[in-house]
Amino acid sequence: MVSDLQTGIWLQSRSLWFAAMALAAVPLLLPPIVPLTDLGGHIGRYAVQLANGQAADLAQWYTFHWQLIPNLGVDLLVEVLAPIMGLEPAVRVIAAAIPLLQVLGILCLSRSVHGRITPLALFALPISYSYPLHFGFVNFALGQALATLALALWIFMAQRQLARWLIFVPIAVALWVCHLACWGLFCVFAGMHDLAPRLRGRIDLQALGRTALGGTCLLVPQLLRLVWPLPSSGHAQTGDFFKPVTKLLYPLMVFRDHWALWDIAGSALLLGLVAWAWQRETEQPANAPAHGLKLGVLALAVIYALMPGTIFGSGMADMRMLPLMLIIALVAAAPAYPRNGWLSRARLAWLGGGFALARVLGNCVSLSLAGQAMAADLHALDSLPQGSRLASFVVEPCTVSILPWRRERRGHLGGYAIVRHHAFSNDQWVIPGGQLLQVHAPLAGEFATDYSQIAKQDGCDKPNTITRQLSRLPRAAFDYVWILDDGKVRAIPAATPVKRTAGSVLYRL
Repeated sequence: MVSDLQTGIWLQSRSLWFAAMALAAVPLLLPPIVPLTDLGGHIGRYAVQLANGQAADLAQWYTFHWQLIPNLGVDLLVEVLAPIMGLEPAVRVIAAAIPLLQVLGILCLSRSVHGRITPLALFALPISYSYPLHFGFVNFALGQALATLALALWIFMAQRQLARWLIFVPIAVALWVCHLACWGLFCVFAGMHDLAPRLRGRIDLQALGRTALGGTCLLVPQLLRLVWPLPSSGHAQTGDFFKPVTKLLYPLMVFRDHWALWDIAGSALLLGLVAWAWQRETEQPANAPAHGLKLGVLALAVIYALMPGTIFGSGMADMRMLPLMLIIALVAAAPAYPRNGWLSRARLAWLGGGFALARVLGNCVSLSLAGQAMAADLHALDSLPQGSRLASFVVEPCTVSILPWRRERRGHLGGYAIVRHHAFSNDQWVIPGGQLLQVHAPLAGEFATDYSQIAKQDGCDKPNTITRQLSRLPRAAFDYVWILDDGKVRAIPAATPVKRTAGSVLYRL
């Protein structure tokens, strides 16, 4: 059996840090197209953003006006990197950097909490490829990684209150600008970390006051709203209340990607490890950082159970919280390891490293397969003239829930028509106060923006079956129709197929 001393050498080595971060970037560097579901829509918006009104064909349909909103993380990075390396390479670099930063954040947090890398921290590393990232919530995923890094620094500087206050004014602002929810999650954990020692034993009101004062630096972003008020949220939807089945299923979907059994088993393993570790907690000082982090996890668990699924037009808002909660729960754990067996410190460290490596290899395979399929379908757009008006329809099963497990990733592939052909695409979402793109296509009516590109299979008892969508499409508003389904040519009145791929057909109207 490998000794704890030998395990400690590799577990605390710099080589582990470099290897873990490098491997984290690989799955998004390999595919020909970065296959994150919403990323096509984002990249279309970035093209309009970078054109800055100077591209006449885009300007007739889209406008983009900079304004300070708490959802600009990747948008700002694109503004810096795209002029240097081009838009699509810049998006790839940024996307690959997100899991790398998340891995770095997990390792730094473990060092700040325990003074070392723990075996359970290794099990947390694969959460850098969580369901929110696969879905393409890139601003949120970036904000989550930065929040983890910021939390590690917050704990590290706990004894230097003044310096921490000054440093965290710009850090809190940066987190807020990157993504509002990530700033909120960080505030919960940072606040609980500082508050937990004050809640043990006799409560000292003066100490509580000092703790509250030390956290005021985190509230500075709210002052920005007085100077730059947020745009009106308009009719942005808040809903999906009281769905207990979904709430219970989401924790098993933390790794949702390609293979249901593999992904669910991974999530169940981590949940089981948290339960085991928390009930075997070692005795720690009252001011141990882990106490506050666990309180934060419990507080967010209550919020998760009660909050709606959609907040101000942001879908799956509750699901997005779970990866960071699971990361913190694993990193904060300090169990009494048995001396022998599979759950000993040495064995668990090797198992954690093996689990992380297996997950990243699985991500490499699944994302490469998805990226190659998407790149093949994008060849259909090679026949699309510059400045065309494209209506894309992604055909989904009648019901989309936990099954089929492998979700359709092409929901916003039409956004690449904006990037590569300065075309109009009907897949751009407009969320007042949530992003800065505006769509101007009155002829397109309800087919001008997001959700119009989603169609159901014929035979479904749904209003948006593909045949119904095609019959309702305002022909005067579009030049081409792109159907992403099984690649079979359909008989569409007054439409001619011009390019076919394995999973799509482009028609000229």
